[in-house]
Amino acid sequence: MALVDSRWQRTVTLCGLYVAQGVPWGFMLLTLPAYLSYKYKVDDTQLGDMKAWILFPWTFKLIWAPIMDSYTIRSMGRRRPWIIGAELLMALSLLGFLGLGDLSQNLNLIICMYVLHNCFASLQDVSTDALAIDILPKEEYGQMNGLMWGSKLVGRGVGAAGLSVVLNEAGIEACVAIQIVLLLAIMLIPIFILERPGEKRFPWSAGEAVEVKESKHRTLRDVLRDYLKAFSLTTMLVYVLFTLLKLIGSGINETVTSTLYTQQLNPIWTDQDFTRASGLYALLPIIMASLIGGFLADRFGRRLMLCAGFGGYALLAMTFAANPALWNETWFSMSYLLACAAFNALGSVAFLSMAMRISWTMAAATVFTTYMTLSNISHIAGDKLAGPVREFLKFSDTSLAANMFSYEMTFWFVGVSSLLPLLLLFFVRPDEVDDARHAEAAEGHSGAVPQT
Repeated sequence: MALVDSRWQRTVTLCGLYVAQGVPWGFMLLTLPAYLSYKYKVDDTQLGDMKAWILFPWTFKLIWAPIMDSYTIRSMGRRRPWIIGAELLMALSLLGFLGLGDLSQNLNLIICMYVLHNCFASLQDVSTDALAIDILPKEEYGQMNGLMWGSKLVGRGVGAAGLSVVLNEAGIEACVAIQIVLLLAIMLIPIFILERPGEKRFPWSAGEAVEVKESKHRTLRDVLRDYLKAFSLTTMLVYVLFTLLKLIGSGINETVTSTLYTQQLNPIWTDQDFTRASGLYALLPIIMASLIGGFLADRFGRRLMLCAGFGGYALLAMTFAANPALWNETWFSMSYLLACAAFNALGSVAFLSMAMRISWTMAAATVFTTYMTLSNISHIAGDKLAGPVREFLKFSDTSLAANMFSYEMTFWFVGVSSLLPLLLLFFVRPDEVDDARHAEAAEGHSGAVPQT
């Protein structure tokens, strides 16, 4: 049995690889910022800049994708060699943290090390997404995207809540050692599970390349030609714009909640309280939203679920902004974190499913990766804007009341900036992509007719 023949193997492999991405992600983007905010009073601008730098290597996915589509060790599968190599380098890149010492004295080095780590994490992500496109039947897209996204968020929760305790009790070296062991363990999944029967498990094993319909060797020029053809459609370009805008509000929200909760609401929320809520307590609503979202996307449509997820997120931010008197109520501030996580998961699953649905041509993996890359750019933009937006909304007043009012206005900004991009979805038409696919197939069939 192999991935193309076994649904349970596809599920274990894809979900396991997404867990491997999620654990360092949770530590880097939740645990570390909350710890620095609580212990060292790092402000929104510094946290936003740090998170933006850490996320920056995910923009390299646009570089990785066409290279991966063009070159591989075909006898071991189209994607497995890249996944195994990336997973190994993800683990090895963390070795530089061992012996690091005092966190407060090595912040810039920590950022540099995670930038290097994320270069390989982005490669692993590209390879995993391409593998999913290669092996998943269309009827599994929505549900499997729900499972994959849920797995990443489970990993994120473990990295946030679990490693927060480890960081406070044993230091960053212990956190990194746990991540290395986990990454190496998950690497065993693609090592022992083949893409297709008859392929090599290792370079020295028996086996050969298994020919599939679209497996012929393609040059980088071929990939780029098909890539440009894919984005000749209006639907593709509109979805690009939507992707660039959809997470700006989310990036701002994640950064300012760290400082609001751990500094302004400090008598209630410590860094461990914040990461426990964002990581551990949010797991159940995240998993439920991811699984239900995938099912509903297949049943009622991806566009509707995109609106429900990101629209719900926007309305939550506005509700939070409208009730600052309740921020010191634990039930209210806790509910906001959990509900935001659930609606973000719901929207993200629908986004992944739609992106996979409209990715077409022989460069479909590269097209899909473009959307994933632009999504990360949107998140980076939100992180970078968090500090400047809140600083601007203080209106040059440095009083405590102005500081809290700037938080209130920032959450209004989060809501509006999350809601407006949804208008673009009215111009996203998957049937336009289907028509283009059919025209391409008809043209290819016509071209195959012998000339007499």
